[in-house]
Amino acid sequence: MEKITRRFGAIARAPNPPAVTAVEPAQDGERRVTLRRPEARLPVVYLAWPVPNHTSADAAALELLSTVLSSGRASRLYRHLVYERQLALDAGGDYSYFSFDPNVFWFWATPLPGQTPETLENELLAEMERLRNEPVTDEELTRAKNQTEAGFVFQEDSIFRRASLLARFELLGGYARKDKFLESIRALTAADLQRVAKSWFPPDLKNVGTLLPKR
Repeated sequence: MEKITRRFGAIARAPNPPAVTAVEPAQDGERRVTLRRPEARLPVVYLAWPVPNHTSADAAALELLSTVLSSGRASRLYRHLVYERQLALDAGGDYSYFSFDPNVFWFWATPLPGQTPETLENELLAEMERLRNEPVTDEELTRAKNQTEAGFVFQEDSIFRRASLLARFELLGGYARKDKFLESIRALTAADLQRVAKSWFPPDLKNVGTLLPKR
């Protein structure tokens, strides 16, 4: 600290940067985009819904829903589309709980040769409808909680990563929030997940992106 102070202490502190006040306009209908690229070898279909960030009371449930739907080979998308029905080469998705700004809840699938992007879009929509209309099973809920907790705890396997995690929560509003994250995950029920799915994934507000090979 003495060396740091000697070398940098005389430098005046710059003023705080201006706050970013831009806000994403509320989405008022479905959006679609199709891209054709010569470097694409297979199609990819993306679905996304606008969702809040960590400040929302629904953020933990969105995090757990993402795990149930698209995290790993035990997830619904991988089991149903890749393993059981062999419609997709791969499938996945994400929700960024730690986003500073409002974000999107998104997931995707790559159709196997012989399957169309339209088929995969319909299948992805069907999986979302299941989340809206049916509670997740006890096994899925427990697995998702264990998976989320394990991933969170394993982030602290070194001093660097522990410091990084504390800093991330400090940027989001306070390092003490770190100790509350797992509590909020453990408290979730299947009813919570279904309620949040109904609230944030209306069919008329979806965003659909399709990447196609350009021949």
